[in-house]
Parts: sequence; structure tokens; C-alpha cells
Amino acid sequence: MSNRILITGISGFLGSQIAQKLCDNGFELIALKRETSDLTRCNEFSEKVNWINISENWEQKVIELNPQIIIHSAWEGVGAQERDNWQVQTNNLQFTLKLLSIAKESNVEKFISFGSQAEYGYFSGVIDENYILEPKSAYGLSKHLCSQTVKVFCEQNNIDWYWLRLFSFFGEKEASNWFIPTLIKNISDNKPMDMTPGEQRYAYMYIEDLAEIICNLIKSSAISGIYNLSSKNSVSLKEIVEKIINILKPLKSQVNFGAMPYRDNQPMLIQGEVSKLEGQIGKFNETSFDINLKKVVEYIINNK
Repeated sequence: MSNRILITGISGFLGSQIAQKLCDNGFELIALKRETSDLTRCNEFSEKVNWINISENWEQKVIELNPQIIIHSAWEGVGAQERDNWQVQTNNLQFTLKLLSIAKESNVEKFISFGSQAEYGYFSGVIDENYILEPKSAYGLSKHLCSQTVKVFCEQNNIDWYWLRLFSFFGEKEASNWFIPTLIKNISDNKPMDMTPGEQRYAYMYIEDLAEIICNLIKSSAISGIYNLSSKNSVSLKEIVEKIINILKPLKSQVNFGAMPYRDNQPMLIQGEVSKLEGQIGKFNETSFDINLKKVVEYIINNK
């Protein structure tokens, strides 16, 4: 297998962490960027990347560089405010089609792309890939439609394909408006924060563990298909808050548990069953949630 990989979404939280791990493992990276792209997350490895400006005939340039693996992590409209923006969400499908055409032209061996737990819609529990799909947002539906497009196109063109449905994950360079970074900043600044009772449990995977799994998938001879990618351990939101308070030791906690009611259809456990993926690439060991949370807290405090 060639070690030349095209990765999209490299400036984002997910893409940058995967790219870092790929560089550490000796892969040669090709990446797309815009003139306005903020590449701060890529500072540690940017000199190792073959950058292509997306405004300059990027499709032909990618084909000329002949990647043998494509990792597609770019997706517009991930934030809550755009998850029901139908135009933004359907634009993602058009971009994926361009990548698939490149995959065919370049005789790509593997096409890896990322779905979401949102494809399942409302659920509560530990669910496997056979759970009924009932997406409740433009985001979830577009992800599902994209998965079927990747499946059919790759099967028609003899490309190994992997659609990884992501559950919760976290890490040092996560966007500041997501849950864990918001908690850390508010607790650090002693800002009041109203919450539900916090009994909901989420299976948070550390981003470096996730990136390691992607490397293992690339190196494996896994069968094409749809796979859940989730931590095997869940933690309640109240526990996360308490762990952050214990790390920061503020003078007084301003987190008000129970000040907000649970929303309608509130899931009390969101976790993916991952035995299907482990059956293909082997058991994956996760690093300590507590240790990783402490690293994230220290990173955010040091970069305020």
C-alpha cells in the first residue's frame, strides 16, 4: 500500500489530529486549504504537508499527485446553528462526489469518511450499526445520504470504503463553543452556569485515541462497511463537571445542577457498540479519561 494520503478538513479539530497522527506514523500527506484557512491547529506538522489551494484547479492537482488513500473529514455546518440549514448540508454531498471522482481517477485503494450518531436520530442506550436510522435533522439526513453515495460509488469502482459513525469525542484543540471547553472556561472564570441534573451519560473518546484507530484502520485489511466509532466507557455530565472542578479548585462552584429541565426526547445514554470495528482492526485500548481531561483543562487554561 502506498503511504500517500489526501486528507480533507485538515484545519479542523478532527482532521488536524488525524493528520498529526499520520505524520507521526510516516505517511505522506496531501491537504486542501483555502486562502482564508486558519491553520493554527496544523502548526506542528504543516511543513510536512503538500498543500493545495482549493481555488487553484485543486482537483487536477490532486490527481497528478496520485493519492492512494483518501480521508474525508471536512463537513460544513457541524455547529448547532447550521444543522438544519439544508443548503449548507447538501453542499457537503456535492463536495463528496468530487472526491469520489478523484478516487476513481487516481485508483484509490481506500476511501475513509466520517458519519455521525445523528444518523440514528433519537435513541438512548448502547446501539450497534443495525439500529434503525431515523435522522431528525438536515445534518443527520445528509450524513446518511452521503454514506449511501460512498457505498454505491466505491462498490461500483472496486474501492475499499469505510464510513465511521462518530459519537462524542474531545481533546485539546476542540472549538471553544463545545461542551467541555465551555465548562472549563466558565468554571475557571467562576461564571454561573445553569444545567440539567446532569445524569445524561456520553461515551467521550479522546481525540488522540480516535486518530490512532484511523491509523490502525489504514494499515488493516478491514472489510468495507459502516462502523460505529465510540468510546467503550460512558461518563455522566455531572461527573465531568465535578472532575473539572476538582482539577481547577475554584473558590466556589457556580454550576447550578437541576436549574434546567431535561429537553423532550432527552437521551440518558449515548454510546456506540464497537465490536464490529474491533473485529476488523483488533481491540483498541483507550487512554485514561481523567488524565486526558486534565490535559485538556491545562491546555485551555494555558491558552486563554
